[in-house]
Amino acid sequence: MHGLIRSKVLDTADIVRDACYQQLSSTLEPAVIKKRGNPTLKGLHCVVSQGLLSIAAVTLLFPFGCTNPIAESHIEGNVPKGKAFEEYLRRDLTSYFCTTKDCRVEYEFLRDGPTQTGIAYPKYYLWVRCFTGGKLTAEGAVRVAAVDQSAFDVTHFLSAKDIVTSPDEAAGVFPAALLDKIGNKARHK
Repeated sequence: MHGLIRSKVLDTADIVRDACYQQLSSTLEPAVIKKRGNPTLKGLHCVVSQGLLSIAAVTLLFPFGCTNPIAESHIEGNVPKGKAFEEYLRRDLTSYFCTTKDCRVEYEFLRDGPTQTGIAYPKYYLWVRCFTGGKLTAEGAVRVAAVDQSAFDVTHFLSAKDIVTSPDEAAGVFPAALLDKIGNKARHK
């Protein structure tokens, strides 16, 4: 479906580009076309129209997931599938935060889906609360990396207290788009 939409938009862009070239070539002297010199008003309108179409094409394609195949392959190769995702994430967060059997971890995603940058492991951003004996013992923002469909490595944990007292520290770890959300959670807003 998405490929068909992309194809139609790109076909339309090619048609407009060809029409613009034909229009320019009919309104300009051959020497001007060769030098790509001053287009007439008619030709300029066509160039502007083509530019607007290009912007429209990008705007239309963005929601349909123009994706990087390398990034997709890193996500596909590292993020656990189905029920294993929840099972491994809970296991690895519990292993990181808990030292006793009467400990449990609650978490919520700060962003839907993984964040993939370059060839690094896909990252997830979470707000975590750890309870030991029913008492809150740790709370804060966590960045985890999905590794080989078998584990989540906690790469960073900043406690709510650290986030409130040193907000710049959070800015060095978490995406800018999440900083307000993280700050509000740390201040219990």
